[in-house]
Amino acid sequence: MRQPSEDRALYYRQLRRTVQNVFLPELTSAQAIDAAGLVDRILAEFIVEEESAPALSAEFGGAFEELLQVDAGGVYPDISPAQFHELREQAAAAIARTAGSADPTERELGRRLVEVERDFLERVDELRCSVFADDLHAGDESSSDGCSITRDLLTEYLRGRLVHSPGVTVEGLSVVPGGRSKETILVSLSGTGELPDEVILRKDRPVALLQTQAADEFAVIKAVHDFGGVPVPEPYFAEREGHSLGEGTFLVMERVRGAKAGEFFPDLRAPADHQLDIGQQLAASLARLHSLPLDRLSRSNLDVHGAAVTEDSVIAMVEAIVGRIGELTGPSCGAVYAARQWLHEHVSDVVPASRLCLLQGDFGFHNMLVDGAHVTALVDWEGAAIGPPARELAAAWGVANALMPWPAFAQAYVHAGGQTEDTDPRAIGYYRVLLALGGYMTSRMGGHLFRTGTKRDLLTAHSGLDSHFRCARNLARALSDADSWER
Repeated sequence: MRQPSEDRALYYRQLRRTVQNVFLPELTSAQAIDAAGLVDRILAEFIVEEESAPALSAEFGGAFEELLQVDAGGVYPDISPAQFHELREQAAAAIARTAGSADPTERELGRRLVEVERDFLERVDELRCSVFADDLHAGDESSSDGCSITRDLLTEYLRGRLVHSPGVTVEGLSVVPGGRSKETILVSLSGTGELPDEVILRKDRPVALLQTQAADEFAVIKAVHDFGGVPVPEPYFAEREGHSLGEGTFLVMERVRGAKAGEFFPDLRAPADHQLDIGQQLAASLARLHSLPLDRLSRSNLDVHGAAVTEDSVIAMVEAIVGRIGELTGPSCGAVYAARQWLHEHVSDVVPASRLCLLQGDFGFHNMLVDGAHVTALVDWEGAAIGPPARELAAAWGVANALMPWPAFAQAYVHAGGQTEDTDPRAIGYYRVLLALGGYMTSRMGGHLFRTGTKRDLLTAHSGLDSHFRCARNLARALSDADSWER
């Protein structure tokens, strides 16, 4: 399933930039450096093919067509790349046939065909050289250490922020990979007792897939941490606009032991060990989270008292998602419109909601840390919202099924304090379709930002390509499952 040529060329260019700016500086062996050069040359060839094949086919295919006196495309400018390759094969056969001919006319034909091929190859070489001449560092927003801030800048800020630590010094900064909407940085400190030796700084990106602010997570994480029973980092403080670390907001919090449990799509990576233990802990964590009294969120920006699930509010959400999809560039997907109709017809499955509670909002392996058999933290709370528990359980569907049978996960949730009605299969099925539709929109946004040049980096490219495909697949699966239990 191929993207349009102009899209493929953009992705190839991003791959070249990543190889040169991220991979190559880390390579040490001569073999690895040589391999990176080979990859770069292959990508340059692909870029030329995707960007210039139509024009090259029209120009040189027309010359072949005229000399061979064949009708390849009907009209000179319309010779396709596939037709051009056929004409090159015919030209090669004609050259082979006429190379030793005693007929001067045939030998002249062969000579002129060789000249066309030579001119074609010279033109391709020019285009490849122009690709190699590209400044791959242009537009690179990262500093030399990969962070949007420097050690000196953060040291200066902390010396003003931590009044009892005038000698605090930032010893190291390291970007934590994987963040899509926020920049996550591991900060190593010395000269302070007000913070641990290592903390996490979570910072807004200039352009992000989600228009949320890192500082807004502080009050939510603080409430969850103080409530207890849900593994979250301890938040220390947050800053909004007007600080010295550039644009956007940021949050400083505890560094928690453990490694990322897996990827957003469980089929890419999920825990291979201690699956039952992890599954039961996650079910218990969600049950505890969903029991948090909403008045504890009074300092957050969440609409604790105004949130409601009505037919109008759900349909408005569906229409907003589908409308936004229609505004974004990208390949068509019929499942979007089938999902829209299905969600309209089955809205009664989720109205009225059994109850409303705090939702983590982006539950998945990509947003949790594990250390052996222990879940040590649920992270990235930018999507936190007030809503029905079934919505979050629908988000946990893929996670749960990668760890244990769904009925066992639902039973563990209820056993830990979740309510039985929260696990209603019809409500969960409905929200699986709705969340899959929302995921499709978010990944499409990534492709749109990359394609239009608003945000050019590897993560955004991946969102618009691989993630977009998987989101379309998940939407089709959710619809199929919903249809199955309906029959």
